[in-house]
Amino acid sequence: MSHAAEHNAELGWNPEDPHGTNTHAHGHVVVGWRLQLGVLAALLFFTALTVGFYSLEKWAEVAFLIDLPNWVNIVGAMSIASIKATLVCMYFMQLRYDKPLNTFALLFCLFAVGLFLFFSMIDLSTRGWVTEYKYGEAQDGGTGVALDADPRDARFGIRISPKVSTGGQNLIDTRRAEYQAKWMKSHEGATEKDWWAYYYGHVKHPQKMSDDTENYFAQLGFDSHGDELSTADKRVVRTGRTNALELDEHAGHEQAHSAAHGSDH
Repeated sequence: MSHAAEHNAELGWNPEDPHGTNTHAHGHVVVGWRLQLGVLAALLFFTALTVGFYSLEKWAEVAFLIDLPNWVNIVGAMSIASIKATLVCMYFMQLRYDKPLNTFALLFCLFAVGLFLFFSMIDLSTRGWVTEYKYGEAQDGGTGVALDADPRDARFGIRISPKVSTGGQNLIDTRRAEYQAKWMKSHEGATEKDWWAYYYGHVKHPQKMSDDTENYFAQLGFDSHGDELSTADKRVVRTGRTNALELDEHAGHEQAHSAAHGSDH
């Protein structure tokens, strides 16, 4: 052994190559073609198993006249998908042959994503505890299909939102009409003018509605409030919720107030 080699052996490292670039060979592990084909066959098998699992669910529901809960499909599909993802990470990403630190980094990232999804799910599933109309995910048109979707599916072949058709009008007008019908029913002897007086008096920014055909907005003096509206040339900033939802909130306060006075008596 040369004097330089003996000196490096005493130090435990080579000062001329401190990172061991010339000493240790770097590169990916070359996986044999038989193993790669085996992994591919396993992935194709689990893909077919996913389709088979879904078909088995549908067959069981029809054959036994049962309605399987959604978690059965989620657990089954995600379990198979997790196995497939593990095979891909182990062999195609070569985590099986790499440093354990890389596997730890991947698992930590997956944990972080799962943590964020977990808190998002908690938020969406508990919104209805405070205000009912905030429950659930945002859906196109508020129904999941369309504003004019049929209230039910006679063939039971597809899932239709439980909300009824709006008859072609927008969702805000529909909500207001529904609330008006309930209000008129609960206030016996009330006229349409009484309704519009109540409505215009309990919204933050009263403006004439298209279905106010008798122009009670002007008759009741609300057109003199000086509350400007946005135009093509000028934007008026507004805050707060839409009128229909403001009425829902006001109705909730009235019910709570009535319940409190009822308990006193």
